[in-house]
This record gives sequence, C-alpha cells and structure tokens, in this order.
Amino acid sequence: MADIHDYKTGKIIENYKKATICLRFLKIPIIGNLIRRKVVAKTPAFEPKFIDKETASMLIQKSDKCAVGERVCREVHRDSKYTEAVFLDELAEGMVNAGRARYVDRNKAMETIKKYPKNPLIMSKISGKYMEICATLPKTCIYWNMHRHGLRCIELKSREQKIS
Repeated sequence: MADIHDYKTGKIIENYKKATICLRFLKIPIIGNLIRRKVVAKTPAFEPKFIDKETASMLIQKSDKCAVGERVCREVHRDSKYTEAVFLDELAEGMVNAGRARYVDRNKAMETIKKYPKNPLIMSKISGKYMEICATLPKTCIYWNMHRHGLRCIELKSREQKIS
C-alpha cells in the first residue's frame, strides 16, 4: 500500500515509472501474465475511483487541511499538459513539508478542481484513506492506462464513462 512517506520521498514516482514500463510487456505470453498479476495485486490498495465535482467538494469540505500541487504522474511525463491534484489532511501536510505542494483553503482547493473541467477526477487512497484528488490526464495517468490494457482498476460510476 502506498503511504504518505512514499509521496513525501518520491518513492511513488519510482513505483509509477516501474508500473508504466510493466504495462509495455503485458502482451508478451507468460511474462505478461506474471506482470499482470503483480500490477493488479498492488493497485487495490489505492482503490482509485472516478468521481464528480460534488464528491470532490464533499471530501474537501470534510478535510482538516488542503494542499495543491502538480499531479504525481507529471514528474514522469514532463511533456504532458500541466494539471494539479488536491491533497488532503496528512497527505497535504506531507506534500507541503516535502516542497511538493502548497497549503490552500477549501475554496482554493475547489477552484483548483474547477480549473480543469475536461479532466476526469480520480480519488485515491493513501495510507488507507482517500486523500488525493487528481485532475487526471488519461493519456499519462497510470490508472487510465491500466484500464485501457484491460486491468480494470478504476471504479467507474457509469460503465459508459469514456476513457480518452
């Protein structure tokens, strides 16, 4: 399970890089099956869920602390479009202390979510609690890429949710 320490230290970025590389080998017989099992075994801890702005707002309003920072996967995909994630509670504190985010009030956190109206929102569990809300870029997001490779890890509200 990913925890706050993984985010603060950047270990999450290393794990993201490894997972991205692994996805390239999924179609290779035998090796692909081994990789598929390993990747699928690690993802449920994050319990990624596609959410709407109302759900994001509810999470933000319930939180004690909010921070905003560059989405984690952009560290690997520097040429991708810039979007931000909202970090909550202990993750917010950890990301700010690591210099990877800045504290904001709840209104600014919501404004951040609204800045990216075309980007699907995904919430992820960190240290067993939903503390990350990401305005994802489906082309580079590990969850959406896993989904496209048949590794159905994102809980979608609607099976008709389009993955671009």
